[in-house]
Amino acid sequence: MSRVNIESLRKNFDSKPPSLAIDSLDLEIQEGEFLALLGPSGCGKTTTLRSVAGLETPDFGRITIGNKTVFDAAARVNVSPDRRNIGMVFQSYALWPHMTVEQNIAYPLATRKQRADVIKARVKEVAELVECDHLLSRLPAQLSGGQQQRVALARALVASPQLILFDEPLSNLDARLRDQMRIGIHRIHRARPFTAIYVTHDQSEALALGQRIAIMRQGKLEQLGTPEAIYETPISEYVAGFVGMSNRLPVRAVCDGWDAGGVRLFGPAIGNVRWPALAALRFGMADCHLVANAEQVKEDEVGLPARVLDTEFGGRYRFFTVEAGNAQIRISMLARESWIQAVTANDHLVLAFPPARVAAFADPVEAGRVNIVRPAESASMSLANMGFDHPVAATNRS
Repeated sequence: MSRVNIESLRKNFDSKPPSLAIDSLDLEIQEGEFLALLGPSGCGKTTTLRSVAGLETPDFGRITIGNKTVFDAAARVNVSPDRRNIGMVFQSYALWPHMTVEQNIAYPLATRKQRADVIKARVKEVAELVECDHLLSRLPAQLSGGQQQRVALARALVASPQLILFDEPLSNLDARLRDQMRIGIHRIHRARPFTAIYVTHDQSEALALGQRIAIMRQGKLEQLGTPEAIYETPISEYVAGFVGMSNRLPVRAVCDGWDAGGVRLFGPAIGNVRWPALAALRFGMADCHLVANAEQVKEDEVGLPARVLDTEFGGRYRFFTVEAGNAQIRISMLARESWIQAVTANDHLVLAFPPARVAAFADPVEAGRVNIVRPAESASMSLANMGFDHPVAATNRS
C-alpha cells in the first residue's frame, strides 16, 4: 500500500460548451487510508478516479503513487494503467464471462506470470477473505450481483496492489446487498488495511466507509475531513445537504427574532441580530420532531407551527412531511406513542428542534436563487451565533 499525491490536477473535456471536470485539485491520501470521494453526478469525482487509474489523461498537474510519479503533464510522464500497480472495482463488475470465478480472481497474477502453485494459494486466501471460496468453479452468469461484486473485490485484492480504486461499486445492488457489501468492505479493510479511493454519491456509504471524506463540487474540493467532523460541522449548505441535513428552513431576521415565511419561531429568546437578514437552517429528518402543541416544546428547543401534508409507515418509524413556515420538512419519529400513529394529513401540530442539532448559513437566497456561502467567506454559523443561546423561563411546558 502507498501514499497517493494529487497536485494541481486539471481536466477539461472539449464538449460544446467545454466542460471543466477537475479544477486545480490538490489531494493527499495517506498510506493505508480509505478515502471516500463524495458528490453528485458531474462534480468530477469519477474523472479524478479515472485520472489516478490512467484511464483519463489530465491537461495539467501531477499524480504520485508511492515513490513513483505516474503522471506529470509538465514532464510529459504518463504511465499506462497496467504499470501503475493498482486494483480497480467497477460498478459493472467487469468479470470475464467465459472464465470461472477462480480464473477471474487469478487473472492479475496470471498476467504477471506467477507460478501456478502461488496463484492457487493466493486465490484461495483472498476468496476466503471475501467469502466467495465456495464459488470458485462457477461462471459469472451463475452468480448473483452481490456474489459478482465479491469476486470483483477479490480480483482487485489478489495481487496486493499499492492502491485500490472503487468506482461506485455498490450502486447496482439492492438495498440489502448494499448493506452486506458495505459491511464486508469495511471488515476487509480493517483486517488487512490497503490504500483506497472510493467514489460514491451515497452519503451513507461515504460516512460508513471513509476514514476521511472529500466532498467535491464543480471539480474542486468543497470540504475534506473525517466523517464525524464533516457531519457535525459542514462548512456550506452544499456539504450540509450531502451529509444528511436534507431539511432546509429559510428564515428572516425581524426586529427581535426570526420568522419563517411570516410565521414566528418561538422558544429560546433571540439576542441581537448580527447576521444578514436572510439565513437558512439545515437539519436532518431525525434532528426534529412533532409535538401536539406549543406547550410541549421543551425549554431548550425552537418551535414552529406545522401542518401535516403526508404520513408514511416505516415499521418502528413514522415518516412525516409537514409544511412549516415557507418550507416542506421531512421528519422521522419512533412510533412509540399512540398519538404519533394517529396523526393524519392536515393535522395542525408543532415542529420542534434543538438548536445544537441545526446548522445555519447566512444569505441563502438572492433573487430566487440559492447563494452558497463559500469557505473563504463567513461560511457557517450556529443558532447560538444567531441569538438562540439565551433560554427564557417558560410557563405551562411539559
